Amino acid sequence: MSRFFVATRYLIIIPIIGLGLAAAAFFLFGGINLIILLFESVAVGLGLMEAEAHAEEIPIIIEVVEHVHQFLIGTVLYITAIGFYQLFIKEIEFPGWLKIDSTEELETALVGVTVVVLAVNFLAQVFAGENINILAQGAGIAMPIAALGIFIGLRAWASRQDREIAESERRQSSR
Repeated sequence: MSRFFVATRYLIIIPIIGLGLAAAAFFLFGGINLIILLFESVAVGLGLMEAEAHAEEIPIIIEVVEHVHQFLIGTVLYITAIGFYQLFIKEIEFPGWLKIDSTEELETALVGVTVVVLAVNFLAQVFAGENINILAQGAGIAMPIAALGIFIGLRAWASRQDREIAESERRQSSR
């Protein structure tokens, strides 16, 4: 029976491939569209072409921030794919910040990127200058960020407590 469960861990390859392809799509299409946006902006600035009607309505900074938002979503997908691979299949040699040894580390990495995505999303809305209640929008984004921070902090505290208790018990038994 244990061989069965060891073999089923390879089912995680399916979501890993899906997450990897989705991340690649966000990076590829976002990158291509950003390059096109920059070339068009330079061409309009040099008078080589006329600005499109919608381009005059949306400042370029908002469009660039939207591309950053797209890259951050791709990053979340990529980190999740790598984390699943490292947790279920095999360790990969990556920089320390991308080394995932537990679901707790994967969640922490994802929460960090999620907070940045929320902040960039809010920044895009601020730059857009849309007729929204910016205080309510900011609070609506700040509350989940605070909740995520408390969650990660409490989880780290509980893990630290567990390690200290285990270390204390180990010292007691070695005496």
